[in-house]
Amino acid sequence: MTNLINTKILLSIAVVLAAAALIIGATFAFFSDTETSTGNTLVAGAIDLKIDNESYVIDYLTDTLNPTGVLVANEGTSWDSTDLVLEKFFNFEDIKPGDFGEDTISLTVDNNDAYLCAAAQITEDEDNDITEPEDEVSGLNNDDNDGTTDGDLDSQVNIVFWGDDGDNVFEVNENVFLQGPISGMGQVGQIALADSSTNIWGGSGPVEGATTQYIGKQWCFGTLTPDPRPDRDDPNPALNNPINRGTGFTCSGAQAIDNIAQTDSVIGDLQFYAVQSRNNGTFTCAQNFTPVWPEVTPTPSI
Repeated sequence: MTNLINTKILLSIAVVLAAAALIIGATFAFFSDTETSTGNTLVAGAIDLKIDNESYVIDYLTDTLNPTGVLVANEGTSWDSTDLVLEKFFNFEDIKPGDFGEDTISLTVDNNDAYLCAAAQITEDEDNDITEPEDEVSGLNNDDNDGTTDGDLDSQVNIVFWGDDGDNVFEVNENVFLQGPISGMGQVGQIALADSSTNIWGGSGPVEGATTQYIGKQWCFGTLTPDPRPDRDDPNPALNNPINRGTGFTCSGAQAIDNIAQTDSVIGDLQFYAVQSRNNGTFTCAQNFTPVWPEVTPTPSI
């Protein structure tokens, strides 16, 4: 009898424990669903301005042994698309009235739409030696003074910039945006190429990312006169260049050129700037771009 009671008690306890287990199990059996988003990523875009230059110059400056006075390609001031380090747009010595050169600068922004600005400065403007003909310009002979306080070459070399289509030729539908003597370049610190109000290639607004825009540039030791060529899209690029078509300007060293620039030299810098256009809708080069120039190391005196 006692064993029977004990068995019933044990069975009752087992039933209670089983019921408790069911209750505990039921406590954690909520309806559920899990969704997971993995690898969420933010990647910053890029604004990387690359520049190349295709340069032509009168062959007196590149072939001193057999010059003919014609325009030729010049490797010394040409380079492929790159970040500017030691590249020079001008690097010519012994220039004389009537000499000229033409370049086409290519600007490529990798890889977002951007506004483009430019700036220029003169870093050196030297008289160097005063020759007898230069000395006589001042009206007083043999006084080692040409009547000016610094170099005069910058006032006699004229330069012109235009929005080009890439053929190195100024054409009737293209826009000159800067022209005058090099002496004025130090006063044009904020040149708008493409900003919210200006675009030298037409209209206004930024340039498209991952595309190339072109700037034509000609310099002349003397007087520059526009002579734009007809608009032309030649299927043979080898024929569509300033050697075959002319630059679109004429250069004359005969007008208003005297001896005051003999032996003079001028050195300057050009700077280009690109900035994102998205979320920057009111950007203008005049208001929002301030060129920052590298420090100039003075040329040591001998």
